[in-house]
Amino acid sequence: MKQKTLLSIILFNLLAFTTFAQTNLKVGYADVEYILSEMPETVKAQAELDDVMQKLTKTRDSIVEDYNAKLEDYKKNANTFVENVKKEKETDLMRIQNGIQDFDTDIQKAVNYKKGLLLKPIYARIGELIAVVAKAQNFTHIINSQIDGTSVLLYAEKTTDISDLVIAEAKK
Repeated sequence: MKQKTLLSIILFNLLAFTTFAQTNLKVGYADVEYILSEMPETVKAQAELDDVMQKLTKTRDSIVEDYNAKLEDYKKNANTFVENVKKEKETDLMRIQNGIQDFDTDIQKAVNYKKGLLLKPIYARIGELIAVVAKAQNFTHIINSQIDGTSVLLYAEKTTDISDLVIAEAKK
């Protein structure tokens, strides 16, 4: 019984390897970040992101102006304040300063969140376009040439780069 099972497994693997060996692989690559930079949707998304950033920065600048005015007033009149008023003003200044630091963190989080929302459909479209081009060019596999700006390809012929074909497909 064990010999029949072992023989069946060996025959199955042999058949699978033979079938796999007969499959013609055609591997290509694409630079998704390059494609993203050339997508028309990216310009619109960047403009929207810039608008959000400008509004948040304007709000921050207003808070900083208020803080600077209060700080200047404190520096000018520190000697005239009664001790408990002086402590109250110092506490208020510290609270505003901490609020500015928290606001900076919140701005960065908000911008990153908005960027993710804006780019998600663009990346999905890039994936769809890569699939269209890969099928049209008879590629069996497409890999990304970079991850976080670091090249992951040790060698690839330029003829297997479909990035420009994907950009052309996007502009159709």
